[in-house]
Amino acid sequence: MISITKDTYPFYKRIFEIIWQFQAQHAHIDPAIDYSPIKVLESWELKSMSLARRGLKEGLLDVLTHMSYLSNEYKNEITQQLEAENLPPLNVLISKIKDIPKKVLKKGKIKNIDEFYVIKEICDDISYDITDNDRKELNVLLGVFENNYKEPKKSNKR
Repeated sequence: MISITKDTYPFYKRIFEIIWQFQAQHAHIDPAIDYSPIKVLESWELKSMSLARRGLKEGLLDVLTHMSYLSNEYKNEITQQLEAENLPPLNVLISKIKDIPKKVLKKGKIKNIDEFYVIKEICDDISYDITDNDRKELNVLLGVFENNYKEPKKSNKR
């Protein structure tokens, strides 16, 4: 799982920036547009670094979940851009989230909100490569987690 702390935030933010720039380029969008995920992240940084870290983690988990569907050509292109800055290749980043469904099924429970969002994304994506039985079981585990989840108390830490 990806752990975004005060120390790792700049590292993962740069990965997110590279991926966003790649996506924007291929969608013919100006990467510096006001509503870009990077601009949103920077606005959150001004409000609360805790909020920014959570937002970066959710955004990165979401984008990496969808990256597995890109063609090898696109994956290689992103990997080249990442490795040019001594960052891990895309397949290593994707592998950090790829085993989550298997681990959740083995444990029989979703242990935290990060796993919840990855599993939710996978269950909502009907093209994700998972058996119907596993998808049904994961949906049950999503429901159990939602029913039992208590939001952590907010702190004023930055």
